[in-house]
Amino acid sequence: MADRMKAKRPQSFGAALAMAALLGWLAACAPQQPATEAAGAPGTTPAGMPTETAATDSSQLDGRNAKLDPCWPLWWLCRRCADYRPAGGLWHFEVADGVMHLSYELTGWRSSAGLTLAEDRLLLSDDPYCPGEVGEYRWQRTSDELRLTPVDDDCAFGLRAENLGGQPWTDCSMPQAASAPGCSPSVPPGARAASQPVGLTVGVIGGDSRTFEISPDLIVPANGVDNPSPAGIQVVNSPESIRYGLNQVLWGAGDWVEVGFDLTLAAVGVQFLGDPSIGWASVLLDGEEIWRGDTAAIWSEFGRHGGYVEVAGFGPGGHSLRVESLGFDYHPVTVAFFGFSTDAGVEPGAD
Repeated sequence: MADRMKAKRPQSFGAALAMAALLGWLAACAPQQPATEAAGAPGTTPAGMPTETAATDSSQLDGRNAKLDPCWPLWWLCRRCADYRPAGGLWHFEVADGVMHLSYELTGWRSSAGLTLAEDRLLLSDDPYCPGEVGEYRWQRTSDELRLTPVDDDCAFGLRAENLGGQPWTDCSMPQAASAPGCSPSVPPGARAASQPVGLTVGVIGGDSRTFEISPDLIVPANGVDNPSPAGIQVVNSPESIRYGLNQVLWGAGDWVEVGFDLTLAAVGVQFLGDPSIGWASVLLDGEEIWRGDTAAIWSEFGRHGGYVEVAGFGPGGHSLRVESLGFDYHPVTVAFFGFSTDAGVEPGAD
């Protein structure tokens, strides 16, 4: 085709889009308020400990506990998000030497606080996010879980209580918890087992293909629900994936987005682009896996990560290009768009 088709370029993440995403995430991730109990009488060590109960050895809670929060994850770098706000992904609650350590694996956020036990009460103090607050919880351990029921905790506007008490924590020291999410290291899947289908050429190019010396002729947003595709192209996605502006965020193992097309093309590709937390994905052409890898590791610059995976050499007729989240580490995969090239594939040009 002599004239290159005019590219439809996704816009950058503007303030309005970011705010809309934040509001949608807050609505999707708002947990139910955990049940609370009446606070004990104020004491002195630490302030808030019931006076009739003596402190007990906190080492009985030593060890790692984990939970997989099922709500939407933070798939973007949020510098103004409130501390302790629940978010989808792996959280760890660890106790050692009388100190509680809480961390959110996806972004690296963490905090710590002094921990004191008084029979069935757990008290948190000296938290750097709320140094003047003492949080009180009722704790209970079952065969493989730790349950924390908030009694009185206003730290971070009550968000610490929502986070710690919103769902049970898996006790990773129990043998039956060895394979539970967060209790064992996330092991990346191996390389693609099958050989490349005959005749196909697959390229993995770091960067945003919209800035390449030769970019795709036609760009179609991965969010096909809110952005209708042109004739001959159809974008569909799994219902669990997340629409975000022009992007589709894959969250959890098996989430997918797919483009079907019936065009005469030289190459077709998919653009991954997001923050450092984006994870592993698989790319399939007509149901055959052609690439598998860590999308964040393809390329990074100025805090952006990702790259363009392109395939050429397929024949005429109808085809599909599908992206699936491998989800083994519960990291989101941000799919920005699909690219179509009529005469030749993309060329990044000189650095």
